[in-house]
Amino acid sequence: MYYFDPNLILIIIISIIAGGFMKGVLGLGMPMVAVPIIAYFLPPTTAMMLLCFPILSTNFLQMQIQKGLGSLRFLPLLIFLVIGLIVGGRLIVEIELNTVSIIIALSIIFAALVNFFGFRINNIDVKYERPITSILGFFSGILGGLSTFYGPPILTYLISVNLSKEFFIRTIATMYFIGSIPLYGSLLYHGLGTLNDLFLSFFLIVPAILGQYFGTKIRHKLSNEIFRKSILITLIILGLILLFKNF
Repeated sequence: MYYFDPNLILIIIISIIAGGFMKGVLGLGMPMVAVPIIAYFLPPTTAMMLLCFPILSTNFLQMQIQKGLGSLRFLPLLIFLVIGLIVGGRLIVEIELNTVSIIIALSIIFAALVNFFGFRINNIDVKYERPITSILGFFSGILGGLSTFYGPPILTYLISVNLSKEFFIRTIATMYFIGSIPLYGSLLYHGLGTLNDLFLSFFLIVPAILGQYFGTKIRHKLSNEIFRKSILITLIILGLILLFKNF
């Protein structure tokens, strides 16, 4: 088994450190960095399961709950995201969603490019934003239940409303932490991961946090504008990954 191969374990640890560094710098991107490397040697579902505890732990730290829960502005989004993940997890064995995923990927790329060149969504009335983000959260959850890619549509919206850097980080960390629980629960329920994967995943918390620590040091030196453009470039890459994954 792979967990008895020291060379493979070293590769996994290095990939988790690299993913944690990316997470520290931008608040996202750990799976984008770590999963392709690990999946070169192991099944993709195993690669995804190995990131379970690293994702939960790094997002828990970035939520900074010692500062309070923060604004409830995006609470409807989070609630409907969880509902969508549960629905999507049930649909994963029943339907094929490649076409919808391609449309979403193209939309993410388009929105990220538009944002990159200066478009913003400002001053949306709360009575309109909450229904919009609820719908966004629900369909992002369905997409996540089917493909594990539930973040990009929400990230595209959050970056367009021009949040401050640290509030953005705390918001998406909360989203990923809450969303990961039903997502990984669904993967286990449908037999796409094992308890041995989770056991090793627990020990990968340390390299994940180590990489995140150094990445956070870099983030604190970035201006808001450089940070925003870095997020948008990452979203374009995520959109392209989702696009090619479904062709």
